[in-house]
Amino acid sequence: MLKVFDRGAAGLESQMLRLDAAANNLANLNTPGYKKSRVNFLELLSQEMENSGVRPARGGAAPVARHSVGVAEVDRVFEQGNIVKTNKPLDLTILGEGYFKVLLDGGAERYTRDGNFSLDHEGNLVTSAGYCLEGVKVPAGADRVTVSPKGTVKCVTADGVQDAGQINLYQFETEKRLQPEGENVFSAGAAGEIFSGTPGSRGYGSIGQQSLEMSNVNLMQDIINTIEIQHLTGYFSRFLRSSDEMWGMANNMRK
Repeated sequence: MLKVFDRGAAGLESQMLRLDAAANNLANLNTPGYKKSRVNFLELLSQEMENSGVRPARGGAAPVARHSVGVAEVDRVFEQGNIVKTNKPLDLTILGEGYFKVLLDGGAERYTRDGNFSLDHEGNLVTSAGYCLEGVKVPAGADRVTVSPKGTVKCVTADGVQDAGQINLYQFETEKRLQPEGENVFSAGAAGEIFSGTPGSRGYGSIGQQSLEMSNVNLMQDIINTIEIQHLTGYFSRFLRSSDEMWGMANNMRK
């Protein structure tokens, strides 16, 4: 009887995790470069019935009873989002594979697909959280900043056109193991070896200026998932309530 409560609780917990993931996706619908979360499930338990009076067919495996599900992992879907033209010169898009490297105040390295940059007072291109894009330094008084598809950054000053840096892109041995750190950035974590390359070179995307990659969240799909989760949560709640009532009846019978 206690197994019934375990199964119901496992099902309810799995739906709560799905709801958290769906809510987080919807909250970041308009976040540039955001990668949606996805909950993957596994079978929680397969109980052999061979010792319960059910005989397997000759030469066949023992029959099993399937009992509820559990969460295997909450991972990220890294497919590219839609590209939106912004006409802002410091908005950059990675058209293909790769990540920008940004540096935190203490020098720690993080990676992002969010190309919504602005210029700080020191000439750095920074994210909305203030993290500096690696490899770029715009001279004071520069008028216009241009970024080529290969990541070469140039600007116009009183002395003419000047180089302002080179943007490199980064890839990982195991992209799915990137660790989200908030502020729309990832740490390499257990992602394995890190590879760097010039935009537009083999295996790396090119840079698009005056545009942004939006989130890859599918609004309609997550709304449908939320409705489904609500129904399943109600089901598992009723399942637990009915199990509790049956347990109470069984206890009263024993008295």
